[in-house]
Amino acid sequence: MSKRKRVSLSTRLQPYENTLLAEVVEWLNSLERDEKNNLIADAVIMAYLPYARASKDVAPTELERCCWETQNLLDKHGFNMRQSLQISQPQWHSTVMPTVVSTHNSNSQHTANNSTPQLELDEDEDNEELIPKSLIEGEDEGDDDLFADDEFG
Repeated sequence: MSKRKRVSLSTRLQPYENTLLAEVVEWLNSLERDEKNNLIADAVIMAYLPYARASKDVAPTELERCCWETQNLLDKHGFNMRQSLQISQPQWHSTVMPTVVSTHNSNSQHTANNSTPQLELDEDEDNEELIPKSLIEGEDEGDDDLFADDEFG
């Protein structure tokens, strides 16, 4: 028998019918108690461990590592979920949205054959903020072994 002290969390969810939370609660209630508790514990850790650590004023490097590890767990969860439900991986595209589209403006840029106008981006906006960092060339450090030395890797 373990001598470790236990901490307790008691909560009661009573969502309204026909809501997303009600759908999840009904599914969880259909599971065995241990399986339900394990799923909830895993979800709570993946979603809230960095906040719990931040509330303890841990070192910024420890908080950063915790965020990356829980993000890694969330990514693995997403992969496993798609695999078990046989759902394909979404294909993400750049989120840069044109602010001006002009086909009649003499200032618009055209392709070599002058048949297709190019989209013009508003120069005043910081469009790089709209692009996910993973899609910006040169931002990836390629360190696939980031969590290889810990219990999550």
